[in-house]
Amino acid sequence: MRKLIIFCSILLFVTIYEGCATPRKLPVIGEERIVERSLESRPDWISTPLCIEESILSFSGGVTGQAEFSLALRQAKAEAVKNITQGIQMKLQSEFSEALSELGLGDVAPSEFLTDSLDLVIENFNIHNLKPKEIYYEKIEKTTGEGFDYFYNCYSLFEISEQDYVQARNSALNRIKEKAKGENNKKIEEIATKLLKRFSQ
Repeated sequence: MRKLIIFCSILLFVTIYEGCATPRKLPVIGEERIVERSLESRPDWISTPLCIEESILSFSGGVTGQAEFSLALRQAKAEAVKNITQGIQMKLQSEFSEALSELGLGDVAPSEFLTDSLDLVIENFNIHNLKPKEIYYEKIEKTTGEGFDYFYNCYSLFEISEQDYVQARNSALNRIKEKAKGENNKKIEEIATKLLKRFSQ
């Protein structure tokens, strides 16, 4: 009898406990959560695809929702490389425009001059073979009707020193100058020569 009373008491306690306990949260279809990450928190550079400071040029690129990790890494690098090209183009354009204006040459440089300069600078950097300074990734778990899906968010950061940029820019101008000289293109040779002299001051 005593055992029966103890058993009933335990059963009653368990029933009351389960009735009062907070019901378990059911998974929500489409809900996402980070299950793995390379750093404790997202680095700031993720939201800054282009940052040109006095001594360092920083570029980043990223991709989200990619099912395959290795592909996500390649796509993040490709996005960063695109931002490097755009950033260097903006910097070259600004420097050339300012220098030509100071030299009293205004907008005499044809548009292909900038294009050729950019192509040579990019070639000098060999940007497709640049190694990222930092990589950040997240593995995301997404609730589906059948269970879970997993995908990756990946980001790459690249840095180029101002010194390396200047060297690549001047090397490009020298090559343009020599090519123009060989083709007897006095106008382009003069522009390249004056820009080199202006940048060396």
